[in-house]
Amino acid sequence: MALVCLVSGILLGATYNLTWERIAQAEQARLTAAFAQIFPHAELKAKNGYYEALENGKITGYAATAQGKGFGGRISIAVGIGGDGIIKGVRIISHAETPGLGSRITDEEFLRQFEGKRLEELRLAKEGGTIEAITGATISTQAVTTAVGDKAKELMELLTEGMP
Repeated sequence: MALVCLVSGILLGATYNLTWERIAQAEQARLTAAFAQIFPHAELKAKNGYYEALENGKITGYAATAQGKGFGGRISIAVGIGGDGIIKGVRIISHAETPGLGSRITDEEFLRQFEGKRLEELRLAKEGGTIEAITGATISTQAVTTAVGDKAKELMELLTEGMP
């Protein structure tokens, strides 16, 4: 039994060492694609935990990743906000939500609800906001809405401080 555990541990460790770099590259590719959908005509420049969206050398917005805890686990979200403080777009980078229910957080119909919204509007409709929950996926919907709101608040604070 000890030998089986030892061999299994070694194989698991070796597999991780061989694949972690590819996994990280795939995650970065998904992030880049998500930001490109939010800011299709902008060049993105990485800063301290966020990205500047530049068009013709001028900053037109900011993007960052947000994390939420859904029903199935961690949800990674790309959030873009314009220089005017309005949400430009939201994209799901990765999730482990239930197929057919929570996974509907990736549907365009759901994600489009965030576009054009201000920070104060980023709450579920039942809580006085403008975001309609996905039937049967309240936890997933709440996780995305809260994470987007928290990240938008961070980006808004940076906007009001006058980002470098």
